Amino acid sequence: MIIVHTHHHYWPVAGGIENAIKYLAEEQAKLGHEVHIVTGTYGAQKRPREEEINGVHVHRIKAWRLGYPDLTIPRETPRELLKRADVIHAHSQNSLFSVRIAQEAHELGVKVAIHYMAVDTLQTHPNPAIRLLGPIYARRNLEMAKEIADIHLARSKRDVEKLRKYGIQAHYLPDAIPKHYLTKPKADPEEFRRKYGITQDKLFIYIGRIHKLKGPHVLVKALPYLSNDIAIIMAGPDNGYLKQTLELANKLHVKDRLYYLGYVDEDTKINAIDASTALVLPSTTDYVEVYPMTITEAWAREKPVIATNVGGIPYRVTHGINGLIIPPNNPQELAKAIQQLANNPEKTQQMGKEGKKEIKTWDEIAKETIKIYNTTNNP
Repeated sequence: MIIVHTHHHYWPVAGGIENAIKYLAEEQAKLGHEVHIVTGTYGAQKRPREEEINGVHVHRIKAWRLGYPDLTIPRETPRELLKRADVIHAHSQNSLFSVRIAQEAHELGVKVAIHYMAVDTLQTHPNPAIRLLGPIYARRNLEMAKEIADIHLARSKRDVEKLRKYGIQAHYLPDAIPKHYLTKPKADPEEFRRKYGITQDKLFIYIGRIHKLKGPHVLVKALPYLSNDIAIIMAGPDNGYLKQTLELANKLHVKDRLYYLGYVDEDTKINAIDASTALVLPSTTDYVEVYPMTITEAWAREKPVIATNVGGIPYRVTHGINGLIIPPNNPQELAKAIQQLANNPEKTQQMGKEGKKEIKTWDEIAKETIKIYNTTNNP
């Protein structure tokens, strides 16, 4: 089967959806399929326009960008490649790039699968302009996607539910985990603490972009309410909010309990999770949490999750079973949840084991995807 995935970003651009597309495409290639990626050049200007990465053929085409990544418009179309394809898998109906490439494929008579995400999330965006105009754009794109799709896929159970009101019955096809998250030996927490000069005994980890909507400032504000033997590790690229986050920690006199590792490789990230009591996900809005990969990563290492009641999180985390759910923008409630897990190691361990039961590996998802491609019947 010839499979073409499309999205405005691909590796080396870092992000949840970019990683998901890469893992899925590579697993499909391992199954013997011819797999291609049609993407833009943004974030990958130093990479070749055409290259093969781990058995996947990457095609970077020229595009315009109107301020936001989702507003990326292809300036050219690889029509000959699209004509040969058995299926076009377009990621995110919010991506103008994905929808435009999918439209071209539809006009050529090629089967189109649309992978929906973050349906109806812009209504709660904190930016008033986005909150006003975003839903209009999102609704228009969703209707376009609905019109051209032969197969409807959804990354989260929340999106499956939201799509029904648009008359769309979607297959639930979540993101997964690479096998090495399950097979890598557990790291020594003491060794990790020595390496990074961490003096506190109990660590909680934040993994993700340092962006205001991800809530790192809420986590910093929770630190003064916690016992002094608790510290926070932050791992992820700065998305324009690191300076404010560190300044806030300094102002609140908790900078000595906040350790920023920057963007880390997979081994370092796994070691950091192993050294931590739990993952903390303090996001403030629906838009940034569709199907957080970090939850899956933490569960794979048998760590529970403390997360806010936004986006797809409450459709995954069951309060008191595999993690704790708290309201967004509430440092005191966040601190209570962190202290609760810090004080109850047996309960914390049990929650982590429960979380592990929820995950799938990318080879499983790749096989499931192929089965779905081979049918035009939606659920």
